[in-house]
Amino acid sequence: MNGKSDKASISSVKPEGRILLTGATGFVGTHAVHHLVEKGYQVRCLVRKNSDTSRLPAEVEIAEGHLLDYETLLKAVNGCWGVMHIGGVVRVTQVRDFYRINRDGTANLVKAAKEKNIKRFLLCSSQAASGPSMPDLRRKWNDKPEPVTNYGKSKLAGENVLKENAGDMWFTIVRPPAVYGPWDRAFLTLVKWVKRGFKLRLGDGSMPFSIIHVSDLARAMTLALEAKKPSGEIYYATDGTDHDLSELLSIIEEAMLKQARWLSIPLVFAPLVARGIEIFAEIHGGSALLGRDKLIELTQPAWTCDDQPLRDATGYKENYSLSEGMQMTIEWYGNKGWI
Repeated sequence: MNGKSDKASISSVKPEGRILLTGATGFVGTHAVHHLVEKGYQVRCLVRKNSDTSRLPAEVEIAEGHLLDYETLLKAVNGCWGVMHIGGVVRVTQVRDFYRINRDGTANLVKAAKEKNIKRFLLCSSQAASGPSMPDLRRKWNDKPEPVTNYGKSKLAGENVLKENAGDMWFTIVRPPAVYGPWDRAFLTLVKWVKRGFKLRLGDGSMPFSIIHVSDLARAMTLALEAKKPSGEIYYATDGTDHDLSELLSIIEEAMLKQARWLSIPLVFAPLVARGIEIFAEIHGGSALLGRDKLIELTQPAWTCDDQPLRDATGYKENYSLSEGMQMTIEWYGNKGWI
């Protein structure tokens, strides 16, 4: 970290009890639970039976359950002050599973939270719920949502069930863009290709995008949960700068002391490549890292968003630039033997 801190002048709500956190064993959830514990929160983690909880702090409570099992949700939220809902799915073998978890699971959790008089509810959504931007115009919180993928549509559906069913329960929504950092495997693919001497590019790779280090996202969500603001606010959270693929890959090259050459996939062939990856995943019973949904995302004009409302409301300021954060992430990959 660079030692930056959030403004002390921004007022916030004092937490009155434990937080239930969903998705705690996932990439973002792992960092969120550690941040909450470091801040002094009592944390209860909703985890599925047989989940690997080895990355969770020893101090947390474990509540076994599932977003589609309402009775376990009632037990999990009982006695909590707030909920930080990060749990969801980003890749599936069948489209309906996006909606079963990201929409219906959220609806179950909202219902249980209301029944047990939860004071505050934060939903970690995604910029995919609002859709892409234009190269010269960042997405704003009040733009009409225009999701272009099944994942994005399911996340928007999750937002809508929260808005429609929260009633008097205070809630807020955070929509992160691309997220990277320790434990992430999405950007690991790019890093591995650079190690092999290649920089992967779809088309000309000029699409601008927003991004955030996972530790900054954990801080941003906690600040949003504590914010002394009206219910129903929607925030984006970023590192404050727009980026493109050339910059990202140059940072990776520098961090790895490598000079790689471009390996471009022409847009005309991209659908065939994506479908081939999907078929391979279907045959082997998995989900595709580069399927048609991901292809749709990667061929948009831009994926940038405006996080100024979050900064104004909470005093949030990023601790990691892309260069600093990616350098640290690549070092972490190396120490874990991932590269």
